Order: sequence, then structure tokens, then C-alpha cells
Amino acid sequence: MRKLRVIQIGTGSWGFSWIEKALASQCVELIGVVDKKQEMLDYAVKEYRLDAKICFRSLAEALEHVDKPDAAFVVVPPAFHKAVTLEALAAGLHCLVEKPLAVTMQDAIEMVEYAEKAGKRLMVSQNYRFKRAPQTVRSVLDKNYIGEVGSVFINFMKSPHFDGFRTEMEEPLINDMSIHHFDQIRGILGANPVRIKAVTWNTKWSWFKGSPNASVTFEMDNGAVVCYNGSWVSSGWETTWDGDWRIQGENGEIHWNNNEVILKPSDIFISVFQNGAVEKNGCLEFDLISMENEERMAAIAEFASAIFEDREPQTSGRDNLYSLAMVIGAVYAAKTGETVEVEQMFDKNFYEKFHKAMGE
Repeated sequence: MRKLRVIQIGTGSWGFSWIEKALASQCVELIGVVDKKQEMLDYAVKEYRLDAKICFRSLAEALEHVDKPDAAFVVVPPAFHKAVTLEALAAGLHCLVEKPLAVTMQDAIEMVEYAEKAGKRLMVSQNYRFKRAPQTVRSVLDKNYIGEVGSVFINFMKSPHFDGFRTEMEEPLINDMSIHHFDQIRGILGANPVRIKAVTWNTKWSWFKGSPNASVTFEMDNGAVVCYNGSWVSSGWETTWDGDWRIQGENGEIHWNNNEVILKPSDIFISVFQNGAVEKNGCLEFDLISMENEERMAAIAEFASAIFEDREPQTSGRDNLYSLAMVIGAVYAAKTGETVEVEQMFDKNFYEKFHKAMGE
């Protein structure tokens, strides 16, 4: 399979790490880098030994000079995702966009519909989906060991002393971090949210202006209820960045924590022996499934494969609308105290209430 010819739009601290991934990937060839600031391009040339001839101040300039580009990596700040993505799609490029897809649902829907009309693939880099542990949890669920899932309890506790924009955000945890967990909920359960309730708050010892704590409840379309509790100002024990998950079904429970996936079934015959697992005290400890790539490298590989195979990628723009709805819905529910019906969020009339509630 030939390599996907990619132009990266945006650099900065996170964008530079995307350059590293693009250069290391066996699936793509980085043929152009775009940034409005010349000093950022100069840094990229020096630090990553790029040819200055592939560095440009605009996408239009890049398209005049590079030969036969296939796709764009859109890694500009979220507020610019829509404009940059639509420009790239209009130029005939498939797009892999950093999360979140857009700042608003209206913008995200417009981007998805534009891509579909243009016949181009639009994918969101939800890198937490492409990790061995959540893929293992999904595999165990698919084997139906615990039967129908009724309840999911997720605890996420961290204490990152960020500075900069995160400390100024109104809802830093939900808007900047929880999108990973919310998308994992959908990916692992294979279900979409139906309604959302949420409470967020701050603490006296917090270094955030906004709310770094959240308790969010999702009712899913498969009947499961997910209770998510998160904190970015935890003063004691911390979880991993994935969090601590307990998935309870009619026939047992899966505990995923610290890259360990453990099944406690109610049926002793299930716990005796299963391929890829070791029995200990009536529980099964599963080996993490093997993956050639993880996280962003796996997302890049999925993006390239989807284009060459002419199929929808995992975490496509269309699929990701529900993950974005979980974030925006949680923010609205926390702000208003209302229960949010997710289907309402696909109606433009909802956003008159939303913007009023946000004081916009």
C-alpha cells in the first residue's frame, strides 16, 4: 500500500508532536507543513530537519507547490477547526482533525455534511480509543461473559498543575479532558447517549478559575447507565489517565484499572479457563490484546486505511458527533441543572437556549 501524502496544518507545542508522528508513521508521507507564523516553520525546519521548501504560510500556498496531496492533518486550535477543515475539504483533501471536532455542534454538523457532499473522509483523532486496554475491554464485552450491561462506574482522579488557557476555562475538565473518556464510553459499550445529567464544581484549593470537578450521568441507548466522576484537583490517590472503570452486567463485572482488565463472573465455569486470561481466586486476568500501533499512530494508520479502502474510519466525523454531544450536553446540564435529551442537540433551536444559558 502506498503512503498517504499529507499536509499538516498547524504547529505549536502539540502540532510539533504531530510532525514527529507523521515522520515516524509507515502509513503517511509528510509533504507539507502550514503555519501562519514563520518562526514556527523555522523551528520545525531546524528541530525536525524538514526541507524549508515544504513549509508554507497558508494552505493555498502549499497547494500551489506540493504534488498530489491526499489529505490534511488539522491541528490548529479548536476555534479554527471549522474554517481550516472546510478549506481543506474544498481543496479535495481528506481530513484528520484533532479533538474536539469543533467548538459547537452546529459547526461540527456543517463540517460532517460538507465532507459527505465532497465525498471526502473526515476523521477525529480520538487517540484514547486506539489503546490496548480499552480494546481489550471491548473484546471481553463482545464475548458476552457478563451478559447485558446495566451499570458503568468511572472514576478519574488527577492533579495536573497546568498553566495557561486550561486554568482560565469555565469547564476545564469536561471540555479539555473528559472528551477522551466520553468517547471511550461509546467505543467500549458500542452505544450512544440518550440523556445527560451533570454537576460541576470548584474547591478552595483549586488552581483553576473554572470547575475542575464533575459528576456526569449518561443514560445510553442500550439501557446502561454510566456514572462518571472526575477531578483535576485530586489531593490524594490518583488514577491513570484512563481512569478506573467498573462495568457491571447481569452475569458479572469487568474491572479496568492501571492497564489491568479483570473479569469477575458469577458463573464458575467461565472463570475456570478462557483463552488469553489467567485465573486467580475466581477472577480472570486478561492479557492486553496485541496492536501494531497505539494512540495517535494507530489513528493515523486507521485514517490512511479507511481512505485507501474507501470506507468510513473509526471515530469518523459523523460518529464523533455523539461524543461531542456528550461534552456540550454535560456543560449545559451542569450550567442549567436540566436533564439534556441528546436528540434535541441535533436541532438548531436548542442552541438558542444553550447560548443564553452560557451568557453568550
